[in-house]
Amino acid sequence: MLLELNIKNFAIIEDLSVEFQKGLNVITGETGSGKSIIIDALSIVLGQRVSKDIIKTGKDFAYIEAVFTLYNEETREILNENSIETEDLIVISKEIKKDRPSITKVNGRTVTTNTLSKITSKLIDVFAQHESVSLMNPNNQKDLIDSFGDKNHRANLELIREKIDKLHMLEKEYIEKSSDEKEKDREIDLLKYQIDEIESASLTKEDGEEIELELKKLLNISTITKDLESAIGIIKSNYDSFNIEDSLDNVISNISAVASYDDILRESYNELENIRYTLSDVTLNLESYISNIDYNQETLAFLEDRVNTVNTLKKKYGNSIDDINNYLVEIKERLDFLLNYDEELQKMEKRINVLKEEILIVSKEVSLERRHIADFLEESVKDELRQLNISNARFKVDMSLKEISKDGIDNIIFMISTNLGEDFKSLAKTASGGEMSRIMLGFKSIIAKKDNISTLIFDEIDTGISGKTAQIVGNKIKTLSKDRQVIAISHLPQIVSLADAHYLIEKEEFDGKTSSNVQKLNETRKVEELARLIGGYDITEKAMDAAREMLQK
Repeated sequence: MLLELNIKNFAIIEDLSVEFQKGLNVITGETGSGKSIIIDALSIVLGQRVSKDIIKTGKDFAYIEAVFTLYNEETREILNENSIETEDLIVISKEIKKDRPSITKVNGRTVTTNTLSKITSKLIDVFAQHESVSLMNPNNQKDLIDSFGDKNHRANLELIREKIDKLHMLEKEYIEKSSDEKEKDREIDLLKYQIDEIESASLTKEDGEEIELELKKLLNISTITKDLESAIGIIKSNYDSFNIEDSLDNVISNISAVASYDDILRESYNELENIRYTLSDVTLNLESYISNIDYNQETLAFLEDRVNTVNTLKKKYGNSIDDINNYLVEIKERLDFLLNYDEELQKMEKRINVLKEEILIVSKEVSLERRHIADFLEESVKDELRQLNISNARFKVDMSLKEISKDGIDNIIFMISTNLGEDFKSLAKTASGGEMSRIMLGFKSIIAKKDNISTLIFDEIDTGISGKTAQIVGNKIKTLSKDRQVIAISHLPQIVSLADAHYLIEKEEFDGKTSSNVQKLNETRKVEELARLIGGYDITEKAMDAAREMLQK
């Protein structure tokens, strides 16, 4: 249940803290005192979108904090899945700043709106006046029916959505491939030409960098020969009686004579010997390379033509040999499809029809489950409405078939007859304001039982009712509060008098600023506030007596 709500710098509230208790908590106050602002603040900390305009004038931030008891394992599992510490309390906070994004935290850990909604949906249900309008929307009526479904029902709904997405992709692909015959023939001719052009080139891995290097070598053969011969000449030829090989032999001979005197000299001798052999090998390799150079004009022409062919294919079909070969595989598959056009389209049609049949089977199962839920809801709602003094009310869920879509094959409309002898009409067209409030209260009662939600909040559920009906609605709310916490904003004495805890919101003006404050009323103040609701601005002794009597009852 909701233990505590703390609000700072929100609208006309500067610093407000409310501690709620078990049972029925009622909030009253003059129009404009800030009653609904409390519900707005609570809705925002629970995940509703927020505008920075709500920050109190002159302040840089607004802060809202709600403290709940952790009372069920399902909520604990959600917290654990999101690495949120689980203790006896759940502390949800939201900080709204003018110059940066809002931050929401659960037990000190920042969470996304999606994660927050998963948590709060198990803790609390807020009914504000606009929800009556929401219930009149047939799409929301269908969602309400589905909310009563079990895991299998929800899995089937998700399966329908997945299969519909797959169906749309297949149908789109079918349309794209179902081009006219002339376009198909043109594409076949183009593909055949491309396949022939690539295959006739007989590309190999060597057609990549290797062939370009070979061509580059042949184009520079004279330069290579000239430079290599010059290098060999320097090594072997005499120049001013200097020859690298002979000079190196003399060096080795001199060191050889003294190498036995020191290990360091021996190492130097061995290294020079290795250099001499290496130099000899290098010279032989260079001489062999020159002697084996085969400059052939035909080879050069072949290589130039090959490189041009490969570069042409790269410009058309890919940046590398692998890219070109991959493209060849793709166009062969496409050509195979076009050459077997009718057969391939028939295969796609069959896949589409099989998928449609699968969707229909699951949709029928969903529809059957919706009918079972609708039967339960019809009886439950009728019973609730009778308890709420709409004694002749009849309620039914009208289901009709529609074209298959992501939510199945059902059109769903809530129908109601509130008076004896009247035909059923759409809920959106028949219910008055007072009736709508009671109908919503009936639905909330049923949903609360289903979801095992520990806290229900009603923001002026008593709109449009009075007298005996108000007393009946109050008794219903009181009954709900026996099994769970109920917080109600009300202006009706019949409901306020049933409160286990009564809170008064008052607007104060100080130093040119307006602010709202809340206080929990003691027994004396309860009588006074109830008398105000009964008698208006001037509280008479008769109003006080009436208030005491209502509280005693």
